[in-house]
Amino acid sequence: MASTPVITLAVYGDDQMFGDSLDGSGLPVGVTPNEPVALQALLQKQFKDSGITVQNNATGGLASSLMNELDGMDGGGPPTPQRLAESPASIVIEEHAVNDALGGETLSDYQGYLAQWILDARAAGKTPILEEPGPVCDGQHPLLPQYVAAIDAAAQQYGVVLIQQYNYISSIQGWQSHMANCFYPDAYLDGLRAAQEQLVIAPIISASFAQ
Repeated sequence: MASTPVITLAVYGDDQMFGDSLDGSGLPVGVTPNEPVALQALLQKQFKDSGITVQNNATGGLASSLMNELDGMDGGGPPTPQRLAESPASIVIEEHAVNDALGGETLSDYQGYLAQWILDARAAGKTPILEEPGPVCDGQHPLLPQYVAAIDAAAQQYGVVLIQQYNYISSIQGWQSHMANCFYPDAYLDGLRAAQEQLVIAPIISASFAQ
């Protein structure tokens, strides 16, 4: 059955959320199913409700950063305030850190961007959720744990629900073998990430149905 009204979630993030990967020849390919698709399937099955939809508004490539998303420079549409205002989603998830940790901005800048995204989401009447990235093993992101800590701190400071992925994925034996170029998670890791999302998001959806 489908719920009335339909509950829509929108996810924003980088390649890990978007579902980018590489095939055996190093050519771009999409992960099937990617994390948002897997999350939608899990939630629909749990609630026996086809009205729960998950929109994948993530973007891939080096331009996909929280700074660029806020400015409308990530390839995903207008600046964040307008993007969120036009979204039909009531719940929005933000997962940007991998590209942000590459350089070009300070950790302090990134902390400010997190705060701004939360304020923009709330101003648009959305329920904001922050999600940690998973780990990477390409040796090019030594600052990523610091950015993950900034996400955790922002969630605590602003009272935002947090989906923890970094330590969870890091604890899985052989997780590196499930990443193309030690950077792009495969469908197996995306499924695990989606299950982590489900644990956090399901109670929020239950509360929405109860209203």
